[in-house]
Amino acid sequence: MIIMSRKLILLSWLLVLLAAVSWPIPAMSREAHAADLTKLAERSPKESGVAMPIELMNRHIFTIRSSAMGYTQEERAISIKQRIAAAMEKGGDDKISIRPAPDDGRIVELNGLAVFQVRASDADPLTGETTDELAHNASRNLEIAVREAREQLNPQVILRGVGLCTLASVIFILAYRIVRWGECCLIGHLRHWLATHEAKLTLTMQPQMAVNFAIFGVRLVKWTLMITLGYAWATFSLRQFPYTRPWGETLNSYLIDTIESILLAIAGALPGLLVVFLIVIVTRYAAQMLTLYFSRVESGEFVLHWLDAETAKPTRKISQTLLWLFALAMAYPYLPGSHTEAFKGLSVLVGLMLSIGASGVVGQAASGLIMIYSRALREGEYVKIGEIAGVVTSIGIFSTKIKTSSGEEVNMPNANIVSTNTVNSSRLAEGRGLVLHTSVTIGYNSPWRQVHAMLLSAAKRTPGVCTNPKPYVMQTALSDFYVEYRLCLQIERPEIRRATLTALHANIQDIFNEFEVQIMSPHYKADPADKVCVPKEQWFAAPATKVDGHEMD
Repeated sequence: MIIMSRKLILLSWLLVLLAAVSWPIPAMSREAHAADLTKLAERSPKESGVAMPIELMNRHIFTIRSSAMGYTQEERAISIKQRIAAAMEKGGDDKISIRPAPDDGRIVELNGLAVFQVRASDADPLTGETTDELAHNASRNLEIAVREAREQLNPQVILRGVGLCTLASVIFILAYRIVRWGECCLIGHLRHWLATHEAKLTLTMQPQMAVNFAIFGVRLVKWTLMITLGYAWATFSLRQFPYTRPWGETLNSYLIDTIESILLAIAGALPGLLVVFLIVIVTRYAAQMLTLYFSRVESGEFVLHWLDAETAKPTRKISQTLLWLFALAMAYPYLPGSHTEAFKGLSVLVGLMLSIGASGVVGQAASGLIMIYSRALREGEYVKIGEIAGVVTSIGIFSTKIKTSSGEEVNMPNANIVSTNTVNSSRLAEGRGLVLHTSVTIGYNSPWRQVHAMLLSAAKRTPGVCTNPKPYVMQTALSDFYVEYRLCLQIERPEIRRATLTALHANIQDIFNEFEVQIMSPHYKADPADKVCVPKEQWFAAPATKVDGHEMD
């Protein structure tokens, strides 16, 4: 209640101040005319010749658009104001009359005195109004302004206006309190309802975010109501005083004209919006058909010679993007405001920004398309690009994500991948896992058949190693002091590469220790005294077996 009292006192003082300022206006008419003459004397010749509006009590009477009998528009305006003031000081019943002028114009009289002449050259050529229409409108406006000037000197009119404005202020404050109370109650009910029904609701956002959106909507409605009520209060209050009544009428007509223009604009935009709606519906249906078609290609239901299942998904996305861009180009002329200069300027600005700043983006996108359609990489494959090795998790238009064996995710720009050598270990496995290999160097005093058998046994002991195709051993180098053996195998999944390689190395060490074969490679500064060779009877040392004279398993 304290806040309400303060607002009421503030509004009351505002109304009293408005009444006090507007009351002495007629008494200052002579001083105002003298000030107008002073301004006219100071005005430069270049400023003359413009249209001069005639106003009384803030109400527009008519506009002077031409000079007459050697008097400029400014001089005519000041003379008319002086004659109106003299006619009002004369007194009478404030009767307004119109009589013809010798030069085809019309003379408007107040209390029997001629106050101004309406000439044919004063009519607005854009509206096509005649001299009679202009004179009639001017006399009617003058009659209203003179009546309001008389009312301004009546204390009862001012006191009545203050009383009505005070009553309107009280109603406005009560309405504000009611709206605030309704806002608090509605927000409280929303919070309680959502808290009790949260488990039953399926929301696409967090519950708190949903509450915030609902509160925002309630407050938006509240402020819309308050602005509307405030606008109505200001219009009503201004219309209670003669001096400010034209301002209130202007506010009222402005609101009505604005609403009318908005409704007319909406009505005018409806045909274009209908066309845009139809374009969107047709495009959406076509996009769904494309999705269905390419999804079947991706799943293998349809087989196309020019498109495989791997590139069906990006082809679908590209086709849908082009389809929607074409739909946007078709719908653009029908959008409201698309033909305005502001809309055209914004389109040019956006195009310029894209042209200047999108060169790098276009390059990355082109590299992404090259990677996708060249099928250099696939999701789930183990690759090595430069110094980065890992499993491909996603291939985008602009970048590719790789998960390394240490669990780190590396985001690599497609332009860098295209310009760098890429090693694809999964592609060698022909889609059956990942090719894995490791190397050991053993001296010449160990039978190579035994080394082969031990390496193959270590591969059998390792979980995750594929049995088809079988692991195999290659002798990749006969160096000066040792032989380099490479164990090649395939594992089931790329993501177990690190764990499988660790287990394989552990099994290799265990089996070499079991058969007392050292993995250390000998290095010599001089030839040993005995020859370094393997006797024939030790060629098939365990765990090697003899099958047709060859080591097989």
